[in-house]
Amino acid sequence: MRRLSAGVAVLALLLGSAAPAWAAPTTEVIQGRILRLVSVADWEAAGSLLPGQQVRWDVAVSAEAPDPGIVTIALSATGDAPLVLDVSICLREWQENGCPGGAMVERSAWPIPRDGAEVQLGEVADTDVAHVRLSIGLGEGAGTGSTNVRLHARGVGEDVTVGPGGGLAATGPSPLPPWALAGGAALVVVGVLLVARRRVVAIGVVSREPGGDR
Repeated sequence: MRRLSAGVAVLALLLGSAAPAWAAPTTEVIQGRILRLVSVADWEAAGSLLPGQQVRWDVAVSAEAPDPGIVTIALSATGDAPLVLDVSICLREWQENGCPGGAMVERSAWPIPRDGAEVQLGEVADTDVAHVRLSIGLGEGAGTGSTNVRLHARGVGEDVTVGPGGGLAATGPSPLPPWALAGGAALVVVGVLLVARRRVVAIGVVSREPGGDR
């Protein structure tokens, strides 16, 4: 069973004109009772990301449910730095030349809303593993500010959220409204932010001008 939002099937994924940063990725695992997220990104490389460059973020979404069900995948963002995303989903593990059998392109050159609202990407059966690939770059007119992007998986009675630096698994309905979860002030581990200062994206480090001392 496979249900994804409308997209374009492609044999290989080309995420923007600049190759996404991917030198020394780190892996985080958010394990709920049923849902599991495995987040892989090179946040250190993102600390020196310049306009025209991108950082890659892969998240594998899987479930071990006793009964058949559907897992919904969504994104949200909060902040004042404009970001542009390419987002694709592969139902097999990504290879160097792209997605075996073709990926579903869910968003292309997408200026993600920064109001904290969740934007649904697609749905998969709980028997599938959804390999979500995001390529994140600075949007037009980026200046001083920061934006926090989070991926949400929801289904079979559980919500799991992950962002740069941490995540949260919660079983049952959340006692807080969606905007509170998106803000991440109380429940979500405060992670590393995608920070845009002086037209440089920095993650967890102080921004510097291109060519400055590291």
